[in-house]
Amino acid sequence: MLLVPCVAMAQTADSAHVDSMRTDSARAESTHVAVSRPDSARGDSLRADSTGGDTIFRAAQRLAAEGQGDSARALVGQRLDAAAPGSAEYVDALYWRAVVAATAADAERDLRTIVVTYPASARSADALMRLAQLELARGDRDQAVAHLQRIVIEHPDSPNRGRAEFWIARTLMDEGNMPTACARLADASRLTPPGQVELANQIGYLNQRCQGVDTTAPAAGTRAAPHAPPAATGATAPPAATGVSSRGRYTIQVAAFSTLASATGLRDVLVSRGYPARVVGTAKPFRVRIGRYETRAEADAAAKAIRAKKFTAYVTSAETP
Repeated sequence: MLLVPCVAMAQTADSAHVDSMRTDSARAESTHVAVSRPDSARGDSLRADSTGGDTIFRAAQRLAAEGQGDSARALVGQRLDAAAPGSAEYVDALYWRAVVAATAADAERDLRTIVVTYPASARSADALMRLAQLELARGDRDQAVAHLQRIVIEHPDSPNRGRAEFWIARTLMDEGNMPTACARLADASRLTPPGQVELANQIGYLNQRCQGVDTTAPAAGTRAAPHAPPAATGATAPPAATGVSSRGRYTIQVAAFSTLASATGLRDVLVSRGYPARVVGTAKPFRVRIGRYETRAEADAAAKAIRAKKFTAYVTSAETP
C-alpha cells in the first residue's frame, strides 16, 4: 500500500465530498496513516504514480507500512546520497523520500523541489498529484486545482491526466459549479487510458450527477487557466512587480513547458499585464519566471500575492543574469 505523509482524515457519510479529505491539524505534522479508502484523494494515490519504484523503494514502502519509518527513510536516504544530483535516479529517490516522509512539511518540501527544479522529470506529474492531495486534505481546493491543472497542461503524455481531470471535476461539483465540472468530467473520460478500469468506473459513477446539465452554459465562478494572472488595473503595478532587483538572488517560477512557444506565449501575456516575466533556458524545460528579489522575504511576499489570485507560484534561486 502506498503511503502518503501525514494526515488523519475526517470521515463523512457522503464519500463524493472532498470534505472527507480534511486533516486533523493536531496530528498533521507528526504521523503517517495508510489509506485504503478508494474514494478519497489519498486512497487514489495508490494508483496515481505513473512510474513504479525499484526494489529498494518498494522495500522502504513496506517498512513504512509496518511502522518502521526511520528504517524506511534511511534506506531511501542511502539511494539519494548515492545518486548524481539532477539524475533520474536522484529525482526518483527524492520522490520516494517524500512518500515515506515523517511529516507533511518534509514531504511537501521534496515534492516542490521536484516540480520547481526538475519539472521535466518523469516524477513531476506524480509530485503534482501528491501536492494536490495534500492541499485537498488541508481544505485548500484552489491550490489543489492549480496543481491538477498543471498536470493536464504541462504533462501531455502523463497517464495521470485523466485522474487529474476527475479530481478537478469532483472539486468543482463540491463548489456547485456543475456545468464546468461536468465538462471536465467528460475530459477525464476522454483522457483515461483503457487499462484504468477503476478510474473509469469512478468517472461513470460521478457522471450520473451530470444528467441534464448543460455543459455549454457559462458558469459563474468558472476557474481561470492556472497560468494567466488577471490583468492589472490602473497605474498600480502588480504585487510581483514591486521590490524587483536586476540582480536579486531569488525569483518566482510560475510554469515550465516542454516547448519554447508555450513558454514565450505565457511570458508575453504576463508582460502585457505588468509582470516582469521572462523565459529561462535554451532547452526544455523552458521555465517562466517573474522578477528577481534581493531577499527571500521579498520573494515570498510577491509569491504569496500571486497565489492569493489562485495561481501557481514558487520561490526559487534565480539563475545567473
